[in-house]
Amino acid sequence: IGKVDALLSKKLQQVEWGEFTLGELFEVLTSKKRFDANKVQVFQDGKNPYVVRTSSNNGQRGFIVEDESYLNEGNTISFGQDTATMFYQEKPYFTGDKIKIVKSKDKNFNKLNAQFFIATMTKSFSTFSWGSSSYNIKIIGNQPINIPTINKRPNYKLMETFITAIQKLVIKDVVMYADRKIEATKSVIKN
Repeated sequence: IGKVDALLSKKLQQVEWGEFTLGELFEVLTSKKRFDANKVQVFQDGKNPYVVRTSSNNGQRGFIVEDESYLNEGNTISFGQDTATMFYQEKPYFTGDKIKIVKSKDKNFNKLNAQFFIATMTKSFSTFSWGSSSYNIKIIGNQPINIPTINKRPNYKLMETFITAIQKLVIKDVVMYADRKIEATKSVIKN
C-alpha cells in the first residue's frame, strides 16, 4: 500500500486546487423541523432516517414516523452544529436538534464526491474547538475549503475518481487481511 499511497500523493500534487467558501458551493439550510429525541419514538428499522449529532452510524439514531412534509432532501450533507459531524444523506431524512442541511448548488454533486467534500470540510473545521459555540449558518457558509478544480470550477469527476481509488484500496486491504488469516488458520490446523 505504501507504493499506492505515494502514487496517489504524487498525483494529488499535480492537481490544480482552488479555495472556495462552503457558501459558494452549497446552501446551508435549517432543517424543516427539529424533532426532540426525548419526544419521538425511535425504531431500529423504518422508512425515514432520524439524523442527530452522533458521530457514528452515518449520524442516524434510527428511524421515526412523522409527517413526511418535514423531511429534508436527500443527496445532502447533514452537519452537526456543535460537533461539526458531517455525513452524506442519500435519502430524505428527519433531524434532531442543531443539525444544518448542506445542499449542493451543483447538479454534479453525488454520493462519491460528497465523501471528498466531507473530508475537506472536516479538515477545514478541525481548527475549531468542539462545543465552544454552535456553528451557525454564517460561520458554516464562510468556511473555506480546498478542492481539485478544472478551469477554476470544482472538478467533481476527479474527486469521484480519487474516492473510488481509496475504496478499492480499502477492499484490497481487507481481502489481503482475510487471505493472511485463512493461511494462518490452515497452518495451525495442518500442524
